[in-house]
Amino acid sequence: MKTLIIYNSQTGFTAKYAQWMAEATGAERMEFKAAKKKQAAFFDNYEKIVFGGWVMGGNVCGLKWFAEQLAGWAGKQLAVFAVGATPADSEMADLFMKQTFGGDQWNGVAGFYCQGGICYDKMSAGNRMLMKLLQKALKVKKDKTKADEEMERMIGSSYDISDRKYAEPVINWIIE
Repeated sequence: MKTLIIYNSQTGFTAKYAQWMAEATGAERMEFKAAKKKQAAFFDNYEKIVFGGWVMGGNVCGLKWFAEQLAGWAGKQLAVFAVGATPADSEMADLFMKQTFGGDQWNGVAGFYCQGGICYDKMSAGNRMLMKLLQKALKVKKDKTKADEEMERMIGSSYDISDRKYAEPVINWIIE
């Protein structure tokens, strides 16, 4: 089954997952910026389309574009993988997935979460500044929850918690 993986990556984590998925399945992959420029007929060549985007501020970057394509891709098998800095086994990741993909619009679209990390060296200056402001706000917050404390600790420096095992559910979906 011909599959296209479209990915939107800022610091490299989503690109890494898209690469792992393409290598394991033989799927083609394309950067988000290039996919946005394609005419609708281009996507007729694919039976499965997977979109991967990085998570920031509770949103999957580029997901709005993907959602806008859904009506035109009726009859195709569709999936989304979100790559975030939160560990995959956390309650926050589960809640994020339910809030993001819980609406009727996402019926029939498979949703997956892959943990990535933070790379301040590759982050845009604006996003780096936003992260530092968030860290500062968390530091001075009174009555911190455990989630607040964990978030403050996690965003304090760059880290990589990506792992091929988090790509496996998407890979299995592609090859089934």
